[in-house]
Amino acid sequence: MEKQDANARVIFRIMYILKRLTDKWVSNNLSKVSSSDFNVTHLPYFMNIGENGISNHDLVQLIKVTKQGVSKIIKELESLGLTYTVKSETDARSIMIYLTDQGKSLFGLLKEETYQLHDEYKKVVGVKNFETTIDTLLKLIDLHEQKEIDSAAEGN
Repeated sequence: MEKQDANARVIFRIMYILKRLTDKWVSNNLSKVSSSDFNVTHLPYFMNIGENGISNHDLVQLIKVTKQGVSKIIKELESLGLTYTVKSETDARSIMIYLTDQGKSLFGLLKEETYQLHDEYKKVVGVKNFETTIDTLLKLIDLHEQKEIDSAAEGN
């Protein structure tokens, strides 16, 4: 039987545990600043709309979900009074998604909470290590995105 320590540095294990723990942190902190109907599932959609808005097509590309998935979550965010949509002036097939005033307020609070967590991480690992970790994760994402592009080009 393998020692547990041998698996301690397996990236899939690390990512799973970190995601589970950060999701828990987000849930705990969300309850302080938003209604209970706004949850962890909404967060990547909501935070990528940002202060300037985004098209539904760009949101699909940015967070790697289906158009139907974006549509469902955006409708939920609209029902919570956090977003509104407008048909794109330049592309009839596209919809622009914006934060309401209430959404902008929540966006600001969530950014503050995120920066506080970043500061906590930096205290633990140091600024340079934190920035290096973020840079490394972004490079790994780029690698996997390129693999998907290459695979699609090959017809797989």
